[in-house]
Amino acid sequence: MGNGMTKTNDSGSRQVIDRHLYVPHYLVVLANGMAWGQSRIYLKHLGIGINEARIVTVVAHTPDCTASEICDILVMNKSIASRSLQVLETQGLIEGGASKRSRPIKLTEAGYKLHDRVVRVSLEREKRLLAGFTPNEKAIVLGYLARMFSNLELANAYDPLEDGIGRADP
Repeated sequence: MGNGMTKTNDSGSRQVIDRHLYVPHYLVVLANGMAWGQSRIYLKHLGIGINEARIVTVVAHTPDCTASEICDILVMNKSIASRSLQVLETQGLIEGGASKRSRPIKLTEAGYKLHDRVVRVSLEREKRLLAGFTPNEKAIVLGYLARMFSNLELANAYDPLEDGIGRADP
């Protein structure tokens, strides 16, 4: 079946997810694997965690953004963003924003130097992840990912209780 499901061999009456045909499996495993590896590298070589690095790249790309805008861009929990902003401010990498969600956030000179190192690491890891892909294939993958991202709100709006799936069997 093309929908990521197969029948079990035992009773034949239960659907199971075949992870090899289920797109969310690959997305989550890839994201977790990339995040774990990146986090390890950033902590070891840059002295920050992955959430701080993600925020630094957003602020470099979108100067004067607010904490609330960072959360929206990164689909990041507000408490995680707040803690990460405090870490960055304490380390002298950003100015503003740590205490008030509407204050514009800027990178300091030290923040920009860190950003440049994050960019080098990130682009090298992307190059290795996409080894063997042509520039056209990369563009196709990005197009598909952008389309999935545009459907994220629709997927997250799904309520299994409306279909009766979330209820326990009588």
